Amino acid sequence: MWPETDHGIRMMVVDDDPSYRERMRAAFEGHHRIKVIALAQGGRDAIGMARDSAPDAAVIDLGLADMSGLDTAEQIARVSPGTVIFIATDTPSMDLYRRATALGVKQVFTRAMTGRDLAGMIEREVDAVREDLRRQAEKMPLVAPGAGPRGLRGGSAAGRAPVQMQPFKRIVLAVTSGIKGGVGKTTTSVSMACAAATQADVGVRVALADFNESGNVTVQLNMGTPKNLAARSVLNWHYIGDSPAEEELQEFMIRHAPTGLWVIPAVPAPDRIVDLNRNLVGKVIGVLRRHFDLVICDLPPSITFDASWATIELADYVLVVVCPDDQEIAGIEQFNDTVSALGCSSKCYRVVNKYNEPESLSIADLNRYQPYPVLAKLPYDPGVRRGRKTGHPFVLSDPRSEYAVSVREALNKIFPVFGESLSGPHRGGLISSLLSRFGRKTAM
Repeated sequence: MWPETDHGIRMMVVDDDPSYRERMRAAFEGHHRIKVIALAQGGRDAIGMARDSAPDAAVIDLGLADMSGLDTAEQIARVSPGTVIFIATDTPSMDLYRRATALGVKQVFTRAMTGRDLAGMIEREVDAVREDLRRQAEKMPLVAPGAGPRGLRGGSAAGRAPVQMQPFKRIVLAVTSGIKGGVGKTTTSVSMACAAATQADVGVRVALADFNESGNVTVQLNMGTPKNLAARSVLNWHYIGDSPAEEELQEFMIRHAPTGLWVIPAVPAPDRIVDLNRNLVGKVIGVLRRHFDLVICDLPPSITFDASWATIELADYVLVVVCPDDQEIAGIEQFNDTVSALGCSSKCYRVVNKYNEPESLSIADLNRYQPYPVLAKLPYDPGVRRGRKTGHPFVLSDPRSEYAVSVREALNKIFPVFGESLSGPHRGGLISSLLSRFGRKTAM
């Protein structure tokens, strides 16, 4: 019997000998921690599998038919940086060990090694890497490991069990900019998600899914780049169950420590956005809808991607972020036609960003081109840009600002969670208080 434990290890086996692949699969079939999720017979197949599934561990045969095991290991380390790599060979040597470890391989072992001995080695090495990442995370104040979408095990982000003080209608919110980027769409998504997540004291659970090809959500939250976070990419949701437990869900998301917000990083490279197809979008939204009260999806600027139109079809509300700029008119009309063809016009609302910039179009001018009701008018504030650059969202560092109040007012119209007084400190208990103090210190 394998010992009962948690924190599973997803492993890929790469070997051109089918009998060895089967032996490895069978060896871990009853293991409570290590699960073989992929079997590859060649290096090229393995690289693609690693890119898509980001396994925790990979066991690679040195003598593959199509390419060297070391070359395969080097390529897997590039496409899936979080994967701990092991080399299997019939003739291990010190020279091979030196060459392998120089490429980032953790161990070289003989193919005759038993499953139990191999399991112990894999667990030790993977655990050591995870502990190292945990220690690094502690040095990053805005990132911390979590234990499920409800926060720390058995409690909220502040260490207390969340209390559901009022019922919330669970909604999925799509945030788009039509067909034009650079209008503040991602900043609006991040701001709304952070503002809502600070309401953890009343039991609000919020998820932010980055469906954008450029992937700036985690950058704005000081969590890292999509390339660095490839092991948690939205594309890995191909491998999550349709009804995952919260412990499984945490392996596919990252928790933003100050707010308790849970984030799904974007595709690891812009050209991978085509892999975020309708079926995968539906799976992600379906799972998140069952686990969270508010799900916000940051969409690509182009309506032509599956990620955009599929999310718009599945969302309860669609926020179209625009700037009062006459250069946007052509794009607005094209977007309107597409949304109308999808039959989704009735759930679209407009968010006018930087409404007070000089020489802007008036709301009346915009009304001629875009028929959606105005949900919010967000002012220009240089603090918003500073917050993006530093990874400290402005709604948190200055919750009393006109921008932050406008964000909360807009969200409250479709997800009422902030109470009656939005101009003062929003109801967020200890977390809100600490963030307010943090904002005042950084402004000094």
